[in-house]
Amino acid sequence: MRNYIVSLFAIATFLTLLLNCGVIGGPPANLQITAATDSTVQIFWTTPAQGVPDSFLIYFCPAGDSVFTIIGDTTGNTYLHNPSGITGSYQVSAIFASKEYRADITLSTTPIPTPSKVISELDGTGNAGYGWNRDSGQARTYSMRDAGNVDNVDFYVTDFTTGSRPPFNIASPHMGPSDPSGVVPPDTTWSRNGFTNPLTDENAPLPAIDPTRYFNYTTIPESLPALIGCYTTADRHYALIKITRVNTANATVELETWLQLIPELRLIYHPLER
Repeated sequence: MRNYIVSLFAIATFLTLLLNCGVIGGPPANLQITAATDSTVQIFWTTPAQGVPDSFLIYFCPAGDSVFTIIGDTTGNTYLHNPSGITGSYQVSAIFASKEYRADITLSTTPIPTPSKVISELDGTGNAGYGWNRDSGQARTYSMRDAGNVDNVDFYVTDFTTGSRPPFNIASPHMGPSDPSGVVPPDTTWSRNGFTNPLTDENAPLPAIDPTRYFNYTTIPESLPALIGCYTTADRHYALIKITRVNTANATVELETWLQLIPELRLIYHPLER
């Protein structure tokens, strides 16, 4: 009997040491984030390899802030969040007894900025095309005269005439082969994307995709800066284009952009970049 009691004591002591050393707990794994709707996000994860925790905590830090706060507590492996138009970063942790194990991965909905670039009008001397890398979110300019760029361009600048004179337009690449300038290679399948009329709020969610709100091209207004929403039809990304200068003397447009890396999510809030 005494040996039995000693054994139970030894087991209890061993389990206590395991708990205090954190061996029986661990963080959630395989964190992912998608658009639940065009303005809400769904976070997914898998149960820690160390076992099933008591619960999971979900944290959110708004873009422009540095503090994560708890927005949810669940025993499931998914969480739906309505950020009310705000973008930011998410973290998830697992609770085992009174100890918390936070995952190393931080998920983000904050759009990726590309600093100011100069784009030429289609008949100008520089690159008239512009496109985003879907992995990094960064953008660069491309020549519309090179058929090898067909998969890279998301929009181009044109006046829809020969020569270069305002007003200039932000146009869908698929219009290039029929553009009056005649410099875009024919028989190439350029992307067909949509653009809004000028917007008024740089940080508000972009308009939802709709044929009455997104068009094949948008004329750049005289009053700058001008904000234009973009929707890439093939892979369903939203982006914001901010035009800051039009130089009619050398037929160029200066602009900066923000790409939302999560497909179908139209949140573009980016206070750090204002």
